[in-house]
Parts: sequence; structure tokens; C-alpha cells
Amino acid sequence: MVLTEIFMKGVFMKHILSFDVAKGKSVYCFIDELKNTIIDATLIEHNKSEFDNLFKLVKDYPNLIVIMESTSIYHLPVENYFRSKGIDSIVINPKLVKQFKDTLNKSKTDKLDCFKIARCYLGTIDNFYYKNDEYFIYNPLARQYWSLVEGQTRLKNRYKQLIEIVFPEFNLIFNDLYADLTLNFIHDFPHPVLFVNRRIDYLMNYLKEKNGTTKAYRFKNKVLRMKELASNSLCFVSFDSFQVQNLVQTIEMIQYHKSEINKIKSQLINEMKDKKLFKIINSIPGFGEFSTALFLAEVGDITRFDDKYQFISFIGIDSVTSQSGVSAYRGPISKTGCKFGRTILFNVVTTIIQISAHTDKTNPIYLFFRKKQSEGKHYYKCIIACCTKLCKIIYKLCSSNCLYENK
Repeated sequence: MVLTEIFMKGVFMKHILSFDVAKGKSVYCFIDELKNTIIDATLIEHNKSEFDNLFKLVKDYPNLIVIMESTSIYHLPVENYFRSKGIDSIVINPKLVKQFKDTLNKSKTDKLDCFKIARCYLGTIDNFYYKNDEYFIYNPLARQYWSLVEGQTRLKNRYKQLIEIVFPEFNLIFNDLYADLTLNFIHDFPHPVLFVNRRIDYLMNYLKEKNGTTKAYRFKNKVLRMKELASNSLCFVSFDSFQVQNLVQTIEMIQYHKSEINKIKSQLINEMKDKKLFKIINSIPGFGEFSTALFLAEVGDITRFDDKYQFISFIGIDSVTSQSGVSAYRGPISKTGCKFGRTILFNVVTTIIQISAHTDKTNPIYLFFRKKQSEGKHYYKCIIACCTKLCKIIYKLCSSNCLYENK
């Protein structure tokens, strides 16, 4: 009876400050764990003075938790403000809020939404995780990496288009258009007019210096080939055209992206390499240093999951099951979890299968892949099944705190 009275007085009761976030402003409400309204839905602008006033109103309540939906980047100022004050802040997946129903009312307003977000948290309180562990703090680096990779892909497509416009024969001269030697040469000689009349020994020495070798004669055949192609090229673009300028500019942007991507790779590895889970996952064949660091930056502390199925669901490779009565349907994977985590796992699994086919045919992932193939499964279904198996291995190793041993 005494404990009940203490609880009712709020000593152990949670207090939820819920935000429906928009660009530059939010609507918030403040309720307790019993869903009693303390502060009704109120509009607040995203500026320090208004948030300081709000914090003064709520800071003395025990067990204060701040809840909000993930809204691209607009929720970050609110989340970071309360984290700086030492308040637990939880960012909810909007899909959870959308699927949560505790009323038949279909109305949707900002004021109603902030209460719904709070009730969603109270109704599914065991499903939330505070993303402030020693691994997830590097998530911004990982997201910057993916953003740079996406931009690099667009630049490479543009680069190939401009090559076809200016001098398509570059494809015949260089095996890899994105290698450092190729990019440097095309940057300095973007048009055939600029190198067709150059001395052979000059071009050989240029390639030698850019390639970092000591023997120029290795490039003689390449130089002869490029001069032959340049003299017979159907190139109708002048060397001072805008297309040539665009080609040079695009190469500079590709080189910049490459350098920034390499910086992020080095930084992630250096920050993660001494951590416990890094050493465990990096011991698994197929996981290199960077893929390990990137994976942990995306999924966080794997030991926080209660079981391997929670981990698989977080990655988003759990199958969608629909069952009613005697009928049951197992559909495709949910794809509702961490998409970048799925991408990393997919790449790791394909690497394991390709390498194991030639070096280690006893690898459990490779054997499982062959087993699924023998059952007549489609290639990608086999890959997803292997990703699921790899997740189980990762979870078992991390929860047991032991390194991988291929028996």
C-alpha cells in the first residue's frame, strides 16, 4: 500500500515530454505514465530561449523522458538540446507511430499527434533503445560515408558521359577509368589535341611519375596506342569547349570525394579498432576492418538485443508472415530496419561465397548457401538466408564475448 502511494505521488512514475517535430517548430505535450495531461499541446519555436523556458517547467519532474518521431534532420536540434541537458531522449520510427492505434478516431493534427507519440511510447515501451552507446556515436560518420558514396556514383556516371562526348577512346587506353593514374592523365590531357603531338618520352615519363614507378619504358606501348587512337579519332569537340571544362571539373570532384571517403574510412577504423565488438566481428571471415567499423556504427551495441531474432528484425531481413486460422503465408523480408546494415551484410555474404568457392569450401556460410541452392531456391533468396545465418553467428559471438573459430 505504501509503495502504491509513493508511485501515485510520482516518485517512480515516468514523465513523458512528447514532440511532434516540424521544420523550425514543434508541438509538444507533457503527460505522466498514467496518461494524465500535465501540459496540454503547445506550439514551440526552435530557439534557445523558448526551449530554456520549457526546460525550467519540466526539469524537476522525476524520470523525465523526451520522445519524438524521426523527421529527417529536423528532430536533431530538439534531440541534441535535451541530450545536452542530460535528459533521456528517444527517437521513434514513424512507422511505429503510424501503426499504433488506441482509438477509433481517424483525425490527424499536430496537437493530436504529439499525444499519439507519447501513447505509442507508453504502449510499446520495451521496444525502445537509447542510441547513445560507444558504437552508435560514430553513426554520423557512417551516414556521411554513404552520402559521399551516393554522390560519387552520380559523378562517375557524369564522368563516363563526358568521356563519350570528348574522347571515347580513353576506354581503350585505360582499363580502369577511375584509377588514380587515369584520373590524373585525363585531368591534365582531357582532349586528344593536348597530347597527340607530345613527344613519346615526355608522355612515358609523365605516366611513370603519376604511377609512382621508376621505369618509364613500361608505358611505351600505352603511349603509342593513345597517339594512334588520337590521330584517328572522330572527335568533334574542341579542346576549349564547355564539355572539356566540365570533364576536368568532374574529375576534380571525383578526386575530392575519393579523398574524403578515405579519410572517413581511416577515422572509423582508428576509432573502433580497440573496441570489444570490433575485434569479435572482425574475426569473422568476410568482415574487413572498414566493413566491421561501418556495421557497428550503423547497428550500435549488438548485445543490447534480447535475442537473435530482435537483431534480425532490426536489420530488416525477417520475413513478413501473415497467418489466419489454418492458412499461413510467409512473404518477402520486411525491409523495415537498418537498410545500411542490410547492405553491409549483403556485401559481406557475397564476398564470403566468392572467396570460399576457391579457398575454403568448409565455411559454414558457403555450405549453407550451397544447401539452399540444392533446394532450388533463387540466388537472392539464398543470399538473404545466408545473411540471416550470419546475423545469428554475429549475435552468438557478441553475446558470448568470443572470437570466431572456423571448425
